[in-house]
Amino acid sequence: MSVFARVRTWWKAVAHRESVRQQVETELEFHIEARAEDLIRCGLSEDVAWRLARAEIGRPDNQNEIYRSAIGLRLFDEVGGDLRYGLRRLLRNPAFSAVAVSSLAIGIGATTAMFSLIYAVLLHPFPYANANRIVNPVIVNEEHPKALTWFAMTRSQFTTLSNANCIESLLGFSGANAEITGGALPEDVFAVYLTENAGSFFGVHPLLGRNIQPSDAQGGGQAEVVLNYRFWERHYHGDRAAIGRTLQVNHRNYTIIGVMPRAFAFNDTVGVGDIYLPHSLEPNSVYIPWIKIRRGVSLAKSDAELGAIVHQFARETPQHFPKEFHLQLQSIVVPYQQHTGRTLYLLLAGVLLVLLIGCANCSVLLLARGAARRHELAMRRALGASRWRIVRQLMVEALVISFTGAALGVAASWWLAELPMRLARSSFPAESVVRINLPILAFSVAVALTCGILFGLAPALSLSRPGLASAIQSTVHRIPGQHGHRKLNVLIGAQAAFTLLLMATGAMAIGSFLRVTHIPLGYNPHHVLNAGIMTHFTDPAVGVATKSRTSRTAYFEQIRQRIASVPGVLSVGISIDVYPPYSGSEQKFEMLGRSSAQDQDARVLEVGQNFHSTLQIPLRNGRIWDETENQRGDGVAVVNHAFAERYAPQENPVGLQIRLPDLVSHAPLVADSPASAGWRTIIGVVGDIPDDGLGRPVLPAVYVPYTTMLPPYAQFNIRTKGNPLSYMHALRGAVASVASDQQISRGASSLDSVLAHDPQWSRQRLFSILFGTFSAMALLLALVGIFSVVSYSVEQRTSEFGIRMALGASRTHILWMAARTIVVSAAAGIAVGVITDLSLSRILGQWMNNQSARGDGLFAVTLLLAVCAVAACLIPAGRAATIHPVDALRTE
Repeated sequence: MSVFARVRTWWKAVAHRESVRQQVETELEFHIEARAEDLIRCGLSEDVAWRLARAEIGRPDNQNEIYRSAIGLRLFDEVGGDLRYGLRRLLRNPAFSAVAVSSLAIGIGATTAMFSLIYAVLLHPFPYANANRIVNPVIVNEEHPKALTWFAMTRSQFTTLSNANCIESLLGFSGANAEITGGALPEDVFAVYLTENAGSFFGVHPLLGRNIQPSDAQGGGQAEVVLNYRFWERHYHGDRAAIGRTLQVNHRNYTIIGVMPRAFAFNDTVGVGDIYLPHSLEPNSVYIPWIKIRRGVSLAKSDAELGAIVHQFARETPQHFPKEFHLQLQSIVVPYQQHTGRTLYLLLAGVLLVLLIGCANCSVLLLARGAARRHELAMRRALGASRWRIVRQLMVEALVISFTGAALGVAASWWLAELPMRLARSSFPAESVVRINLPILAFSVAVALTCGILFGLAPALSLSRPGLASAIQSTVHRIPGQHGHRKLNVLIGAQAAFTLLLMATGAMAIGSFLRVTHIPLGYNPHHVLNAGIMTHFTDPAVGVATKSRTSRTAYFEQIRQRIASVPGVLSVGISIDVYPPYSGSEQKFEMLGRSSAQDQDARVLEVGQNFHSTLQIPLRNGRIWDETENQRGDGVAVVNHAFAERYAPQENPVGLQIRLPDLVSHAPLVADSPASAGWRTIIGVVGDIPDDGLGRPVLPAVYVPYTTMLPPYAQFNIRTKGNPLSYMHALRGAVASVASDQQISRGASSLDSVLAHDPQWSRQRLFSILFGTFSAMALLLALVGIFSVVSYSVEQRTSEFGIRMALGASRTHILWMAARTIVVSAAAGIAVGVITDLSLSRILGQWMNNQSARGDGLFAVTLLLAVCAVAACLIPAGRAATIHPVDALRTE
């Protein structure tokens, strides 16, 4: 019989089971009737003939089974019977079922959730078509290979690059701060200009309307705009009638042609755009490229071809490229893999430990419960059931438990997968969406099958071994023999070891996070708003009025005074690109009268004379420059305590002279002071604040007046009496009073919020919460397993304990007998866990980017697990010590 014919036969027998049964019965009745008539013709009476005919041919049910066995369906029938029997046994033992199913539901749910998160963040984080072939070309400076930078191209260079053989499609974009005009106050937005092939490059269908397309480039660019989903919700309150309306941007009217879906958040790396405009509207703007590589072309071949083209660009515009560099094609997911990849994979390893503990827990429960089924299984063996038949029945019961747990786990996994994104949303791509899809469901089914085999196989083989038939002769219920004891001991020990390893890792993560939260900041971030202001330098009138350094300084100082006059504002400072705990740029410096060293460098921070007082950074020595010195922009400097400790440890740094030779700018929009790179006198020493991230040593820093190199942008650090965000409307009004179209840049936030969204702070917080949660799950599962084993042991050995107590055994002896084996197994597992953790602590510290965290809390978690394990043993064992001998003997 061919495969297709067999499948058709199976389908007919299964889909039309009742009809097939009736056909078999009809045919069987025909043969019985024919045989009865034949016997009657041989001289037998009618009753005898029919009885003999039925006896020879058999009952219809038997023949139906023979038929189904002949076509290969007997196995399915038996498995179906095992499945129904397994479900009935689960319903008869609700306590056992609840513990076993919940153990697996926790493990499978957490594992599925973490796989869903990895799938959404690292494997398929972007909604773009063929996102795996989209790369971001970056420039690697040979002198600083870790500092990767994007590069910009002119229009002609962009056209040249798009003709490369390895490129299927080339997207060009650029970003700019813009403002929504036409209202009472201007509203700052981030505009992204996209080349007109954006719709086909992304392959993302808009929620409403359409995307930017090639026809939008006609006539020098159509005045059309596509809205980001979040901007559409904020500005238009989700009104679907926004399509076709007019949006005024920088006093120019644009027609809204589309709204992108929620999952589209281009470009999360440099700032998600609020609005998307055709690049033709900015003909003088540069092009930052994204490349979609042709299918089948390797990354190495593309890198070689494009590298030669980019080096030609460097010869044309050398000011845009380092002296020595090479091109690197970087997948657009790489930044997130670098920042959060290790974190997620370590968390996946943690939930796999939880899953293993859950599987071990179920194995322990099945082995312990197997004592109550010894007579049942022995009877089946005595009636002719093969060992394979019993193993298959027990495995089907295990798979019923595993799939029930998987169903509950998958139902909870969506919420569990969303939890990390709620805790540290800034650590993940803004376009990542956690959803239950086909790969996730396939993973869940695979995990359920693996778990069923993993925790069901050992108990099934143990409970089905041939020697069990002798159990029929015994009326005394005992836990499994020595072989079963060994399995239980190994499983309990493995649970304890895995639990300790997970708890120790959780303690390490919590210790790291607590260290980060208790790092002395050196400044007071509470009630301070960090707001940026960008002048409208593209407007010719504004650009000319604020082109010189003097006029630009006067403009920013006027805004500072207006903000300071707002009721509730206590102090206002100005800075340039200072975002504690990351501040300044690293530069070489020279000290007058001393030979320069190769490693003589420091962070350079450009701030105003009120910056330190606003952030409440203490002045340790000397003074801060005054307003006149601030306007001059050169000749003075203030250093931090770390600078004084490293470069002037035995003397007072006040009065020393330093020079920053790289403190010059050739950018056309940056106005620098006459002697920005000249000698400066150190006039003061201030306290240290983090300038290289939380948890890292403070680097030497040099503060200079922000007017030294003044771009058309400045930050205002505003200290208020209460929540600084509640002052935003008043602050916008104060800024607009200086210039009606001047707005506060998008992204104004409190320094408290900056700290809360710091990548290291958020990752450590994510580590500590999730590992703490997983550790609690593992501890709960391990304790339930230990408690269940001792409880089953006490229940099965009740008569034995009664006899021992009747013969004079003390309660302490009975208590120790009931708990001894499990206590020893748990202690051995804890010892193995301690050794394993000490061996892996260095690797875990590296993956957590915190070597000082190694060994945190190991003694505490070891003691906690030991105490909990002893308690889980003694509570059920205590019942054995309180049993009255007479009551115990009555259970026999």
